[in-house]
Amino acid sequence: VDPVKFDEWGDIPFRDEKARLDNAAISLSENSGYIMYLVISAGRTACVGEAEARGIRAKNYLVRKRHINKQQIVWIDGGHEETVTTVVWVWPPDMKPPSVFPEFNLKPDQVTLERMCRIKCRACHRTRRADTDR
Repeated sequence: VDPVKFDEWGDIPFRDEKARLDNAAISLSENSGYIMYLVISAGRTACVGEAEARGIRAKNYLVRKRHINKQQIVWIDGGHEETVTTVVWVWPPDMKPPSVFPEFNLKPDQVTLERMCRIKCRACHRTRRADTDR
């Protein structure tokens, strides 16, 4: 049995992310014993620890709201890419976890880390600003 790349999204509001996590939870419930891997990459501009914070937030949502066994959800820090990216895999339990390919990551001097910031949808902010400029 092969793993299934279930979904992938970028920098979206958490309410939209929750809807996508809900769909992944349904798929996981249909595949007894499988593991959901969330590979999360922070963007070129990111909060310090952003991938970790997004991973914890998603896992907490799935455990607390969707009642998924916490052993079935694993988040992986995918490093930094051009934009925030979350890839969801529904993975057979007897396979090694998905790999992260550091050659696709940005180098440290290409990344701007913001301290004392909150995780936010940066693309949403730009979109709202563009809408008000019209």
